[in-house]
Amino acid sequence: MRRNSAGWSRAMGCEGGTSPFPLSISTTLTSTPTNSMSNSTPTRHGFADGYLEFCMMLLRNVYRECKIEEFGEQGFCSLTLLVTHVTCLRDGGLMSEEGGPGSGDGLEGSGCKELVVQLRPGQHALDLEIARAACTTYRCLAPKIRYLDLKLPGGLHAYEMQRLRGTPLSRLRPRCRTLDSDASKKLQRLIADFASIIAQSWSTSSKEATLSRNARADSPMNDATDMLPSCTGRVGSSIINRLRKLASELPDWPLRNRAQATLKAVCGMVGYPVVLNHGDLIPSNILVDEDTWRITGLVDWAEAEMLPFGTCLYGLEYLLGFMDNPLSDGCLQPGGHAVFRYFDIAAELRELFWMRLLDAVPELDGRLRDVKVMRDLGVLLWRGFAWDEGAIDRVVNEVDDAEELVYLRTFLNTS
Repeated sequence: MRRNSAGWSRAMGCEGGTSPFPLSISTTLTSTPTNSMSNSTPTRHGFADGYLEFCMMLLRNVYRECKIEEFGEQGFCSLTLLVTHVTCLRDGGLMSEEGGPGSGDGLEGSGCKELVVQLRPGQHALDLEIARAACTTYRCLAPKIRYLDLKLPGGLHAYEMQRLRGTPLSRLRPRCRTLDSDASKKLQRLIADFASIIAQSWSTSSKEATLSRNARADSPMNDATDMLPSCTGRVGSSIINRLRKLASELPDWPLRNRAQATLKAVCGMVGYPVVLNHGDLIPSNILVDEDTWRITGLVDWAEAEMLPFGTCLYGLEYLLGFMDNPLSDGCLQPGGHAVFRYFDIAAELRELFWMRLLDAVPELDGRLRDVKVMRDLGVLLWRGFAWDEGAIDRVVNEVDDAEELVYLRTFLNTS
């Protein structure tokens, strides 16, 4: 979920005939590569002794005449590598004969000199259907990907990805409440683009599907809304149980009460659209043009799911402020006190977001209350559960999850 994403012919460790051309995204598509593999990489990503060296050998055979290096920033669930042609592009790209390494038919046919390869353990493999849906829904904001049918050890999977242009917003975001005119204009452009991105999913929503009651027999749907059978992902298929868990286990009464109220509202909602929601819509996964702050891409769709429209609106809050005195590893340091601070113009920016969203999707005007319920649902699901190396089933507490609770309380106390 979060925390810090054509055919191949048999060739040099790569096997298989023609395969689909799936689409997806990486967590670290734009970070700076390091000069060599770090000593911590195999341990951090679960590689057994010798796995990394063997994988690199296969990749060097696939990407001949290319430099392969580790990115400077890495997600927890993957190892991301940058592949760069060391001399110049020939034959239109980095891919080769009949769609294999070196031909112009692949991701690099457009003339790009770089691509990304990501290695992922089996438990964190990408859902290629979701990946395709990301490109269908968000078009050029989601980069192309194809599965590399390599014989990797330990159940590892390899994916080749297009490298998107842009800089992670997390590197540019102001860290003061009062902004100058230039920063204010950049934020306005950012918020307007964000509203347009949210609106894009509405046109591809599964409204018809939400009117069906073909629930799975093992789903706790006896008291749930008619849209939830369309939410079949890891989080979506357990929304009701997760809200119940939050309503009973969150650390204080106001939070438990908010979870209970959200549960009641979700269970009473009918005919509401289900769309593809990004699984980790935070500043480090939003790429922007450094000069204008127009959004150029969204990365890390690994945890994306079909969820009720608006579930990812927790992402708006990150654009309206910043964490002051960040916590270390999610825990308060002695005497420390972390606060999420909104920019002085946050109210104006929030109003701009809703105005742009309603301009793009006028039919939302009569369902704004429902959209805001789903926004609360997203905040509760994404900040009410601890990451725990991907387990996402433990409710946050005051001792272990101070940072999560700062976000949770702040985001739920605004509108």
